[in-house]
Amino acid sequence: MMKSRAVFAAGAVFLSAALAASFIMSDDSSKTVTKPLKLKPSQVLTWDCEYPEYKPVSIMIYCGDGGAYIDKINWKSWNQDGASGTGEYYKNLCEPDCADGKIVHAPVNVRLSELTPRKGKYYLRTLDMSSISGKDFPWDESGVFEWDVMEFIEHMNWDS
Repeated sequence: MMKSRAVFAAGAVFLSAALAASFIMSDDSSKTVTKPLKLKPSQVLTWDCEYPEYKPVSIMIYCGDGGAYIDKINWKSWNQDGASGTGEYYKNLCEPDCADGKIVHAPVNVRLSELTPRKGKYYLRTLDMSSISGKDFPWDESGVFEWDVMEFIEHMNWDS
């Protein structure tokens, strides 16, 4: 009886370790990392459209036409728990059309969060942007914006 308990306990420990390792190393990017990791800041990436980036200076929001982006990003912090900084939000108002539209801009706070594994690397997937003034932008757009920067790459699967 004692031997079977030891074998069962050893098997349970092995199975628990295997499950934990598979979760941490999983390429299933639908799950954020919940286990404590010790990543160097340079091991933490994010996405700028289809390009993996470490501390990008700019992040394109409208990947198709470049009509909205955050530029001149100055990161105050960058690690596996998230990133925060400030930058300048630029948007093409597309009036009367996008080719002739006025480009407007305003200073913003930028945050990245939700460390997510994908194909052996780790990415901050959620971008939160807010106007530094705390108010809506003068061109009648909300001063708060959230975007999943990994959604495009997951859908297109271009990093295969």
